[in-house]
Amino acid sequence: MKYLILSGGSWEDYEYKRLLELLPNREGVCFAGRMTSEQQTNNQIRAVAAADIYSLNMKQYTILVSSPYWLTEVLSLQAAYVVALLERCPEDEKKWLWDKYSGLLGAKADLVATRSERIYLEQSLRREGVLYLGGDQQESYGATFQGDRLYFLTDYEVLWRKAIMNLWQDSTISPADWVTIQLELRADYYISMCAKLPSQPVVHYLAASYLYLLGDSVANRYLAQSFELMVLYEYLDCLHSHFRFFSAIEGKTGDLETAVQQYTITAFTAEEKRDAERLRGWLHSGQYELVRAELFRLNDDEAAAVRILSSLTTSEAKLLLIQNYIRTFQWEKALELQQDLEGSVDGTIEGTIHLLHGRRHEAIRSFLNAAGQDNQAWPLLSEMADLEEAVKRLKRRVEG
Repeated sequence: MKYLILSGGSWEDYEYKRLLELLPNREGVCFAGRMTSEQQTNNQIRAVAAADIYSLNMKQYTILVSSPYWLTEVLSLQAAYVVALLERCPEDEKKWLWDKYSGLLGAKADLVATRSERIYLEQSLRREGVLYLGGDQQESYGATFQGDRLYFLTDYEVLWRKAIMNLWQDSTISPADWVTIQLELRADYYISMCAKLPSQPVVHYLAASYLYLLGDSVANRYLAQSFELMVLYEYLDCLHSHFRFFSAIEGKTGDLETAVQQYTITAFTAEEKRDAERLRGWLHSGQYELVRAELFRLNDDEAAAVRILSSLTTSEAKLLLIQNYIRTFQWEKALELQQDLEGSVDGTIEGTIHLLHGRRHEAIRSFLNAAGQDNQAWPLLSEMADLEEAVKRLKRRVEG
């Protein structure tokens, strides 16, 4: 296998060097940016100028990208596979811009990996195939030779190798298998921590979260413990943050009528009350799949909602599917379905897609159309300038 590394900075600052050493079947690794001759020899990596990456035969490459501001290159290179190494926003970047384009990068990737457990959980609720590059197990989970060096592997390093290999070849390990293995490891860890820290609501909540992702109804018990502790400690916002979660667990593993009742208890705003009324209407008319999908969306589990809605053919289901595509940054799918269903598209989203594909004039036209007569185009054009400046900063850091 061949790999192209699109980093967020220089080789000296690159934080995934060990993962590069553990890449399976390394035929060649290229780093887009500056490296000394000694660094290239010691790491068996070839430096390539950012301007020269288009000279590579990308059908033979997997891209490992760790900055969302490479997204235009990722889309135009059309590599065999894309692995997005998602990170928290650096202090010197605009968080809203970083998060938006990280979301778009994650949606385009064949595999998402991250060292942030928060991002791991967020991405697991958006898509399939997410790997957490961290763990709490002290023992080795195996060993491998890379060249003449022996590496003892952690749990996530074993899964990293399985996930990368699974991209390229038929394997007895399907993506669902390695994803489930890691979710089970995380669930086991937090269940053990619940016994050690019985008065910590966050620990119980995380145990419930992983059990929910595994489809295990025991999640209910750990969530109940977390909710009771939150009430005990007088955290008054826990109806939204905790009690509403019961409706998603019931939607996945239990009774839909109970799930709708649980959501209704947490519905305070006018919009939430309309959502609750709509859920009750679908429930009474027997549209159970719509109920289940909407409960998942209302609990930020858009991946589960998309799985359900994708198989439904009604216009109501398709409208809900568009919402979930937008929330999960699957914007091209959203535009295609929007065009088929409504005969028009969201100009802001269309403009962003044009921009990422290098169609700058079309992007400006879409932004102007989206702004209409209210002179609201400036924020959209300002975002475009912010993105272009962020890309320039990235290239300066990479080239050193």
